[in-house]
Amino acid sequence: MFSTSDEYETALITQRRAQGRYGQPRNRWPAILFVGCAMMVAGTVLLLN
Repeated sequence: MFSTSDEYETALITQRRAQGRYGQPRNRWPAILFVGCAMMVAGTVLLLN
């Protein structure tokens, strides 16, 4: 059915996207951690100046 593994992977991902499996993540932890780390870096820079 598929001549290469790339064709199979493309078809599989297309099918899963159509099913809605790759929706937007609703987890906010990465954004919160990024902001926290950025604030710590900014605070360190301000303290060492």
